[in-house]
Amino acid sequence: MTTPRAAGVPSLSRRAKILIGLAVVLLALLLIGPRVVDVYTGFLWFSSLGHAGVLRTVLLSRFGLFVITGLILAVFTFAGMWLAYRVRPAFLPSPTDDPVVRYRAVVTSKLKTFAVVPAVLVGLIAGIFGQASWQQVLLFFNRETFGVQDPEFGKDIGFYAFTLPFIEFLLGFVFAGLIVMFLANLLAHYVFGGIRLAGRDGSLSRGARIQLASIAGVFLVTKAVAYWFDRYALVYSNRSSMFTGANYTDINAVLPAKAILTGIAIICAAAFFAGIVMRDLRVPAIATVLMLFSSLVVGFGWPQAVQTFSVGPNTERELPYINRNLEATKEAYGLTDAKYEKTDSKVSDDTLQTLTQKDAPSLQNVRLLDPNVVSRAFSTLNQLKEYYRLPDQLAVDRYDVGGRPTNVLMAPIELNPDKTPTDWTSRHMVYTHGNGLITAPAGEVDQVVTEGNKDAVNNTAGGQPVFTRDGVGKQQTVKQNRLYYGEIIGSDPNFYSIVGSKGEAREYDSDTARSRYEGDGGVNVGSWLPRLAYAIKFTERNILLNPNIGDESKIIYQRDPRDRVKQIAPFLTVDTKTYPVVDSRSGRIQWVVDGYTTLPKYPYAQQTSLSDATGSRQQAAPGQPQQRRQPDEKVGYIRNSVKATVDAYDGSVHLYQVDDKDPVLNAWKKIFPSVIEPGGNAPSEIRQHFRYPQDLFEVQRFLLQKYHTNDANTFRQQNDVWQVAGAPADTPDKDGLQAPYYSVAAQPGGGPAQFQLSSVLQPRDQPYVSARVSVSSDGDDAGRIIVRDMPRRTPGPSQAADLIKGSPPYTADNANISALNPRFGNLQALGLANGGQVYVWPMYAQSSEQNTPPKLIKVLTLNPVTSGAGYQPTVAASLTQAGFRGVDAALAAAAPGVSGPTAGATVPGPNGEQGQQPGTTPGIVPGGPETPELEAAVQAVSDAWGAVLSAQRSGDQVAVGQAMKRLGDAVGKLQEAEGKSQGGN
Repeated sequence: MTTPRAAGVPSLSRRAKILIGLAVVLLALLLIGPRVVDVYTGFLWFSSLGHAGVLRTVLLSRFGLFVITGLILAVFTFAGMWLAYRVRPAFLPSPTDDPVVRYRAVVTSKLKTFAVVPAVLVGLIAGIFGQASWQQVLLFFNRETFGVQDPEFGKDIGFYAFTLPFIEFLLGFVFAGLIVMFLANLLAHYVFGGIRLAGRDGSLSRGARIQLASIAGVFLVTKAVAYWFDRYALVYSNRSSMFTGANYTDINAVLPAKAILTGIAIICAAAFFAGIVMRDLRVPAIATVLMLFSSLVVGFGWPQAVQTFSVGPNTERELPYINRNLEATKEAYGLTDAKYEKTDSKVSDDTLQTLTQKDAPSLQNVRLLDPNVVSRAFSTLNQLKEYYRLPDQLAVDRYDVGGRPTNVLMAPIELNPDKTPTDWTSRHMVYTHGNGLITAPAGEVDQVVTEGNKDAVNNTAGGQPVFTRDGVGKQQTVKQNRLYYGEIIGSDPNFYSIVGSKGEAREYDSDTARSRYEGDGGVNVGSWLPRLAYAIKFTERNILLNPNIGDESKIIYQRDPRDRVKQIAPFLTVDTKTYPVVDSRSGRIQWVVDGYTTLPKYPYAQQTSLSDATGSRQQAAPGQPQQRRQPDEKVGYIRNSVKATVDAYDGSVHLYQVDDKDPVLNAWKKIFPSVIEPGGNAPSEIRQHFRYPQDLFEVQRFLLQKYHTNDANTFRQQNDVWQVAGAPADTPDKDGLQAPYYSVAAQPGGGPAQFQLSSVLQPRDQPYVSARVSVSSDGDDAGRIIVRDMPRRTPGPSQAADLIKGSPPYTADNANISALNPRFGNLQALGLANGGQVYVWPMYAQSSEQNTPPKLIKVLTLNPVTSGAGYQPTVAASLTQAGFRGVDAALAAAAPGVSGPTAGATVPGPNGEQGQQPGTTPGIVPGGPETPELEAAVQAVSDAWGAVLSAQRSGDQVAVGQAMKRLGDAVGKLQEAEGKSQGGN
């Protein structure tokens, strides 16, 4: 028997139904079609790299979770409505003022629709949220142990890393399901008459009472379970403003409160179940009030009172918990094995400014060419076409040059997508790749510039890097110089190239040479289906219609090495900077990318924002985009467990495990078994260029500001807090923190040359240096943070820059400096074997003419003990002028194959000629007439500067002012005498 149509329900014509159906199909195609194309092209891309299993695992995991979580919530929703329908009243009064009567008729006429559609919609929404937790679920089923137990509950850290997040995920979905079920049941009872609000009092049927009370009781049982597991989450508490982790209040008030609330929740659940039997709603109502009242008083009021009246007046109660935080934070961020060294306070000033042979590795490798400044020199002097571009910040690595490890600047010549021709064929089939590599030693220029005048700026001779094209140290080691993958060419995610076209070779190498791609990289688009898919993906019909695309043609995209690594290993956080390495075995350029495993939380460890901790980034050049930044996410654990390589020619990716003890990576290896290779598989030519990553170092440096101490009371009082040194205004780090820098240097305390990453820290709100922080990429201490305390009188970088610019050698040449249009590199703080320090600051002259490269013109140094400054064209001369002793002795032992008695300390010219010698008066060209008047003026400046230093040490501000006036007068007389001397010449 057919059910009569409910009154007032409109019907649709056949034509309307067809139009609606077509609209639905079209909408589905618009929504689902691009996703299908993305999945298909994704499989093609992953298959081209041999990692289709990665995408398959991710898609199946997400789809499985989508179905399971969606189905569970849909069942909860459907069950709530179905149960209410099963016990609906058989007979209902139909008062004319009851608004539900009409809706009840509509629902009854379309019962299946109103039962299924809401459940499906809820399931879809739940599935979308559920599939996002695929990593938590997979980690739980592949969990590992850490072998470390938390100090409160005695559970392995693996429980908190893998098990507890999964339990919280399950409880969250059970709560959501019960809430949806309760609301669906409540609404259905109302529609079908189990709940009636008409009249003065309304009514509630027995079936409605039983079902709603049962659902509420199950909800409270689940809440009791959640309270129990909330106890373990206290190890992540942020109640204290000083540290992360359970504090005194959490352990002595919140922890017992959670246990009490667990019991109360069970009692209240029993009250709801009892209310079913007793047929009395007052019992569940009392239980609800009890639950709310106990949550307010026991869960909030009691802990707040303990914190305010017990802990607030006596923060010493926090000391045991601060100790837990100190230990856990150092363990979570790899600081447990950090080595702390102290400078002997009894070391004399003479010792601190005396150089020895132990300092030779550092001084011979001073980084005079700053990678943030000289990029224009690399591109201009090598006459690169506009189609190519070098990175704004050049990479720094160490290579054996002349028999010793040497800082080398690396500049891959990449294709610039912004400068390629606009027609489709040229942009995507002709200009497809970069063209080689330019390198130069970072401590050497072609010729020393000894003249401090404007003419020396405008000619290109002198002060420029010594280049090697497609190799290092004049050795041609790059055999395959075509770069199809890199940071710049991959900066535009929509920039693709189609290589291996039919007919003659058409890929641009030079104005007279073309080539055809013969590598294994890229996705074959020889058949019509892949071409159609990529035509849709990139919304470009030429991919489908261009006649030059043949059977062997390939499409190359996803070209940034960091993005390729992230795609293949979605569980990794990658470093913001990659760097090129020359693989002399294969003759190819390989990009090296550092990969991190992270956890959002670690018991008792301080959470750190990656974007905040890695904020010391150089400012981008005018008109250039800002450098890549870490995402704004917080982590509680980080390990550099993976070193990845990406071939610049074929894009092949290899990921090597360099930390076998990392349980997080070992868990991921179970999920993606074919992705991570043993570290020993890395070619030795590549492995010897692995370096300590800058982002990890910056995170550790950020934490060392507070976590350098082992004393809980010192940490509590916050009376020994450091801060990252601010950058001087004229450096590439302008308006930010001073970035750490790579350099070949002697290990702290003296030792063989090692490739190190270094930085300095200062006391909070003080201009002095607290400690030098460094980590080596080589040797026995590779990967171990070394923190060396510095004498408190050592000025910080900003103060050092001010002292240099206020020194007589610098101020005496002010007239020339203004004409030089100077630019400055990083202000480097080099540690000395005796515990002292020297600042080295390269200065470049920048012509006002367009595209003229900067040239190294002076080397500025500072002696922190005496505040003496050097302003000379060579390191040796500048150190001597700054008052350091033993310069020649320290630098006499040149490495084999390096000419000159002070190799590495000066800036050798092309034939080994040396620049200005130690002791030469600043601002005077060697060989010029030194008149008695000039000598007297120089001596007056020197005496006046000594008076300034003496007055500063005494603290007498009146004497300082008088001394500064005397210095200004002396400098003026020196400039007059210098002008007369040069005019006479």
